[in-house]
This record gives sequence, C-alpha cells and structure tokens, in this order.
Amino acid sequence: MKKVSLNDIRIDGGTQGRVAIDQTTVYEYIDCMKAGDEFPAMLTMFDGATHWLVDGFHRYHAYKILGMKEVVIDYKAGTQEEAQVLSFGVNGKHGKPRSNEDKRHVVEDALAHPLLKEKTIYEIAKICNVSQPFVAGIRDPESKEKQKKAKTKNIVKTAQEIVGDGKTLLPTHTNPISIPAVDPHIGNGPCEDEIKANDLALQADTEVFYKLLEADDALATAHEEIKRLNLRNAQLELRLKGLMGERNEAVNMIKDLQKELDKRKANK
Repeated sequence: MKKVSLNDIRIDGGTQGRVAIDQTTVYEYIDCMKAGDEFPAMLTMFDGATHWLVDGFHRYHAYKILGMKEVVIDYKAGTQEEAQVLSFGVNGKHGKPRSNEDKRHVVEDALAHPLLKEKTIYEIAKICNVSQPFVAGIRDPESKEKQKKAKTKNIVKTAQEIVGDGKTLLPTHTNPISIPAVDPHIGNGPCEDEIKANDLALQADTEVFYKLLEADDALATAHEEIKRLNLRNAQLELRLKGLMGERNEAVNMIKDLQKELDKRKANK
C-alpha cells in the first residue's frame, strides 16, 4: 500500500465494469466518510507510470466530491490491459451488487478482450465471477432457450428435493393448497373477485418464475424463493381455514334463526 495523489489515478482505462456509477451509493459513501467510517483502500494496477483504477470507482467519486487530495491505495504491477482483465471480476463478491446489465457488460468485454481470446467458457466465468451458463448464453445467444429449459428442470428438481412432501411451490397455482370442505349451502363456485385475485396471483407467480430463470445463480435464487413461498402458503392455508370456519358459522347461525322464525310463525 502507498499514498498517492487522487489526480494520479486514471479512471478512463476501460476498467469500469459497471454500466453506470450509482450516484445514490456515492453520496451514501460520502455520509459514511463524514461520520468517520473507514473504507478499504482502492485497488489499482501500476504500469510504471500510471495507476489504473481497478476496484473502488464509487469511493473514488466520493473522495473527489469531498475534495481529498491524497488517498491510500493497494496496487499491483501490470499493464492497462491486465488491469482491464482484473476489473472484470470486481464486485462479484463484495461492494454494491452488480446488476444483470453490469454482468453482461463485463462478460461481453471479456469475450472481446485480446488477452482472453483463447479462454474457455469456464475460464471466462471464473474471471468475471459469474456462472458458466451466463457466459455461454452471451457467447452463443441461440443457446439461451436451451439454458432456460435446463434451468427449469433444475429448479423443479430442487423444489421437489427441498419440499419433499409433494407440494409444488413454483408456480404456486399448479397444485392448490388443500382446503376444508365447503358447506353445501355456500354457493357453487368462486365469485368474480376471487377469480380476479387468482389471476393476479397467477401473474405474480409467473413473474417470479421467469425472474428465477433469468437469474445468474438460478438454483440459489430458487431456494430462497421456495422458502418464501412455503411460508406464504402456510399463512394462506391458515387464513383460508379461518375464513371457511367463519362462513360455516354464519350459515349455521342463519339456519338457527330460520328455525326460530319458523317456530314463531307456527305458534301464531
């Protein structure tokens, strides 16, 4: 580590992996810095003349706004091109999480980079801190549908392994929750509001399902989503049982009132 002038750090060397700097994050960092919070040193690649910023762009802009002249950095020896390669994997495991657009951006740059021409999909994925299917889908767009089908199978398989009791949770509408028997005096089918509510739930579950398919790590995302849906299903089942009980009580009350009314009429 060493202290250098902030102006000696270059940020225009093609080492910014994000699509755009998030200004909200920059100002959050500024507030934390003003409060005395310590941030890790930015990482640069030093080619003997220039420090190319590799990791720490949000911190860099925060320091600039604060008017800092010098900062402590961590650095490695290497060329600008090597700095670009190193930057492809930044924020894969720390810092502000990358969006799918950010990940796509670095993978596209990695696939076109002169130092990585001979690299395999596995190697590119490791460099960029993304999954192999994600890289494969960008290198060969036609394989995207195959990936989705494969992910679908894996998600369903994982769901079955996690749930283990036969309940299908993705999407939730494919295997309804068991509901207590309805009193025969209560209608013959769902009302219009119930149908609309079911359609909205179906749409929401479908959106969740496709979000899982687009996720970089679909199985991990599916695991978390399944746990959430498990809880929601349990809550809905309890609520449905309560509502059915209330409706049956209301029907029984009406029956009792009708009997009382009939008795009074008969006594007149």
